[in-house]
Amino acid sequence: MKTLEITIYAFNELSEKAKEKALSNYQQEEYHWEREALYSLKSFFNKIGLKLKNYDIDWLYPNHNFIQYEGIPTNKFIKQNLTGYCMDYPLSKTWNKTRDIEQCLNSFFEDCKNDYEYQLSEEGFSERCDWAEIYFDEKGNSISNFV
Repeated sequence: MKTLEITIYAFNELSEKAKEKALSNYQQEEYHWEREALYSLKSFFNKIGLKLKNYDIDWLYPNHNFIQYEGIPTNKFIKQNLTGYCMDYPLSKTWNKTRDIEQCLNSFFEDCKNDYEYQLSEEGFSERCDWAEIYFDEKGNSISNFV
């Protein structure tokens, strides 16, 4: 058996160069809340009498999104809490105010984009490293959940 000693660093303890490397590697990740956001969207459509038929979503560039749905929407008021996820709110709030599906989608995708941008920011990444206990070597390579 061999023993290897290595010094590990929290994100905020890294040099600027190592932080840049760690953040750059992290910024290749997908939107962490994609599944929950899609569930909110599908639940919203279901609540107003529509079915999400097909979609192609770019979480950072909402104007590239393709959403196809079928059905005739109701004009009913819907509760803000569709799934328990925070992205329920822009959908339900906008719907209850406008009854306009396109405005709902625009509001929803703008909030998702802002959330994803924060996820990819240095501040968002630093917070994630803290709560997920992600550590790094001195060069900024991740040693996730090491301790």
